[in-house]
Amino acid sequence: MKNKTAHSLRLIFTIIWLLIAIVGWILFPISTTTVNAEDETPSPTEEVTEPVFPLGTPSLDQEGQTPLYDVPLALNPHDHFYFNRPIAMDSNSAPSADFRYGFYYPSDTTVHTGVDISSPMYKPVLAAGDGQVVFVGYGLMNGGGDINDPYGMAVLIRHSFSYGDKTLYTVYAHLDSIVVEKDQIVKQGDEIGKIGLTGNTSGPHVHFEVRIEDSQGGRVQNPELWLAPPVGSGVLAGRLKSTFGYLISSQQLWLKSLETGYKYDITTYAQVKHLYSDDYFHENFAIGDIPAGEYEILMIYKNKWFRCNLTIAPGTVNFVTFDGMNGFTQGLPAAPEIEEFLQ
Repeated sequence: MKNKTAHSLRLIFTIIWLLIAIVGWILFPISTTTVNAEDETPSPTEEVTEPVFPLGTPSLDQEGQTPLYDVPLALNPHDHFYFNRPIAMDSNSAPSADFRYGFYYPSDTTVHTGVDISSPMYKPVLAAGDGQVVFVGYGLMNGGGDINDPYGMAVLIRHSFSYGDKTLYTVYAHLDSIVVEKDQIVKQGDEIGKIGLTGNTSGPHVHFEVRIEDSQGGRVQNPELWLAPPVGSGVLAGRLKSTFGYLISSQQLWLKSLETGYKYDITTYAQVKHLYSDDYFHENFAIGDIPAGEYEILMIYKNKWFRCNLTIAPGTVNFVTFDGMNGFTQGLPAAPEIEEFLQ
């Protein structure tokens, strides 16, 4: 009897200790690190550090405009909402639903390496985070000075904070004009240019990218995993694999709200070179700005419907896995095998 009582007490103390450790980790999740980028190395006196996470988040705006969560935000160990929208929240600031990261036009033989945010001509484009301007003008893709570059007039910012040991960059393309200069220091929310139509574009918008480690686009990332969502909304990411363990590319699936009936169309990434997933999530789709609530995710695989109810929690990345004929499972991913990484 005494042994059972002692065992119960030890179990209770262990659970309390784990809860305290988890709470402490959430409140103070990131330590400071100094890093260098491969081709845009900070000067010896310039310290590139990971951001300091706030202890609180904003409440809903009393005038009805839903604000974004304060950045940086990480409610689970692998979240990294570091950036604000590159367009003010007084109009549309959501990525275009029909041309997300990883979308592929076979006729164009190119894959989309960012998100497009539609906006009226000449609307200010804003720095998504603090940093230093390292490129301005035409030719971001083709090496500078090329007026036929598909990005048109563009700005590249190297940020003054890092993610782990990786330097972060953001890209702002198709600008009509640029109001900053190379090497200029900018703060989050500073105007860097105006919405335009330069480069390969069919309408006024800003093409926004997140890059890690180098400024040449070798490691583009899905911006919807880095942009702070509106308060009360979250992000859904997922990894879809076939029964034989291969990633399923360019697969259509749907996310339906069980409360409103609204349906989101989703397409998994095209499996092409120069397209990368997150080092932890190893997703092959991600969609942001999803209001918290209960949803159904569904798709057709091998001529059979697969469905799964899931919960979208606000302010974090929610994750779902599809494993061939085994169907969907919600929950953060286990560490993926190295051969599964998108190359």
